[in-house]
Amino acid sequence: MNGSAHYANRHSEGDKGPIRKGLLIGSAVLLISFVGMLLAIKSSIRNEVTRANNPQNLAAATELKGTTPADSTRARNGSLSTSPRGLLIAQPASPQPPRSARQIMAQLMELSESRGPITKEQAEQFKGNLEELVRQGAASVPAIREFLQKNVDTDFAQIAGADQLGYSSFRAALFDTLKQIGGVESQTAMVEALQTTAVPAELLELSKDLDQTATGLYRAQILKAAHQVLDMASAHQLGGDVELGPAYRMLQSYGEANTTADLARHDPPSFYNAIAMANLPNGQGLPSLIQMASHDPSGSSPDASGQTIAIEMIGQLATQNSQALETLAQMAQKSQIRNSVWEKLAPILGGEQYQIADAAAKSASADEAAPGNQTYSIVNVATTPEQISKRIGLIDKFLTLVAADSAAAAALNNQRSILSGKLGN
Repeated sequence: MNGSAHYANRHSEGDKGPIRKGLLIGSAVLLISFVGMLLAIKSSIRNEVTRANNPQNLAAATELKGTTPADSTRARNGSLSTSPRGLLIAQPASPQPPRSARQIMAQLMELSESRGPITKEQAEQFKGNLEELVRQGAASVPAIREFLQKNVDTDFAQIAGADQLGYSSFRAALFDTLKQIGGVESQTAMVEALQTTAVPAELLELSKDLDQTATGLYRAQILKAAHQVLDMASAHQLGGDVELGPAYRMLQSYGEANTTADLARHDPPSFYNAIAMANLPNGQGLPSLIQMASHDPSGSSPDASGQTIAIEMIGQLATQNSQALETLAQMAQKSQIRNSVWEKLAPILGGEQYQIADAAAKSASADEAAPGNQTYSIVNVATTPEQISKRIGLIDKFLTLVAADSAAAAALNNQRSILSGKLGN
């Protein structure tokens, strides 16, 4: 029994070695398998991320992850990124740097130089660029001034589809932009353009803009610009097809420098004497007015203000007195009526009349008609179709006496247009 037992015990101890070795081998296999699984998972995640970040596969990746088409678009634009699990995460889009005023002006000039046709999209872009210049404020002014100083322009009337732009020309658009920007910088740019342009329509537009932004401040510059362009027209420096009506409207709207109003302020006796003589019955004051219109008190320099009101009053008598009409016609033929006088004389030939507010002064002699507290008014006596037609005929007579391309003709034609408009022509 002892031998059998001893055999049995020895046999048990000998079997433990192979068992332990088997367990170790099994554990190693399990560990290798686990590590392999981890590596496979990691590789799978890496591949998924790579595919998600690829723009070509991004749309498909977002669909697999349950995202919307909008998310896909945002991902392509760089506003979405992916997490390690392949999920899309919103990221803030990088802000676009603002465009400079010169960049905006370059785009505007490119469109303005186009021969068209202008599309709706281009028109909206044009308006948007102008609005951006306004938003940038004073910072836009230097770029606008640089263009205006070139004295070039694009007439939008010559481009198909340009009516969508809302302006008659590129410079007109920039003038309006300066007006909307406002401030000293914009006003300085507009005054500079006022002093350099010789286009009457531009002068009138700039005058309106300046007067609206700074009422009365630039009156002297406005009047000077108007007189300069009329002098250029009188010297045949603008050609024969320039419309001078806007220049005369400037003078009528913003003052009467060195003409009627000045005399009323600085020499009331002469001013009211002339009006009183024109209102004397039967043309009794005409000889004195003719003498006043040709009087040279210094022997070398004419009394410009006194002559102006005298010529105006002769014109006021021209519709009812043949001698007054003949006198005025001779002065026109001899170019004895200055541009600054024509601008006020034309409306008088068109029906305006000066009247002294004090009725008693109307019947007084010339020497008695100048008390310092008098006032005057201007009334229009051409109100019926017959009266208006008569005034048009009078203006037509004087148009035959002056050069067709002169400032005088421009003033007369402007008044004729006003009268024709009243008749519906």
